[in-house]
Amino acid sequence: MHSLYKYSLITIFLISCSSENDKGGIEANLLISPDYQFSSEFFECKLNDGFTLLNLESFLSSLVRKESIKSDGNYDIEVFFPKSNYVNEFILNLKNYSIDDIYSNFLDELSTAGFDEIAGCKFDKNGYKGLSIIDQEFKEPAYVNELLSCNYNDGFNYGTFRVAIDKFANEINNLKIAYEVIYYQTDSSPGSFIWINNFYSKDFSDVISSNWINNPEANEIKNEFEENASCIDAKMYDAFLIT
Repeated sequence: MHSLYKYSLITIFLISCSSENDKGGIEANLLISPDYQFSSEFFECKLNDGFTLLNLESFLSSLVRKESIKSDGNYDIEVFFPKSNYVNEFILNLKNYSIDDIYSNFLDELSTAGFDEIAGCKFDKNGYKGLSIIDQEFKEPAYVNELLSCNYNDGFNYGTFRVAIDKFANEINNLKIAYEVIYYQTDSSPGSFIWINNFYSKDFSDVISSNWINNPEANEIKNEFEENASCIDAKMYDAFLIT
């Protein structure tokens, strides 16, 4: 786990925000909002007594075959399992690319299919909005996921973040790393955000070390990030795209 945390610290240095010296420029940047591409809900779940991951896997396999759950590209369902020896907790992520409110219909489908017998979840609607900062074409249905909970420092937000994000994305795209970044935020908490790293290569830690850490831009981006935001929590998951 220590090695995973070490690379968690490394990957967080992949993101940053711009260090504006002009006060007027900073104030103008504070008015800028992300150009969100989708909405998302995260459901924290726990297996009920007597049920295992095999039961959950069987349930999800049956669920995605239902005609009523087929997304037609309008949404994705992801499941995140914490990296530990014993897993009885997981996260469901409903990612909605449409303007329709599919939240209630999704919960109804789960309940009708018998999900309540297998697991219990916190179905509070948080209203996350998401943006793909780096979106790769070579995605796989199974991957490693790192979820970082972050806070902006006083006087900073996405507006001051955007220049370095673009710089970072250009650098990473040039390195051809099998890697994706997603930025999440809610209207109710503009001072915080979620940063998700998706790694599609089994040797992602070695790839990052050899390709990014030795990049001269990495240290500059690290310093800019620390000036503008701090991440208070980092968790690693085995993630799967269900549909």
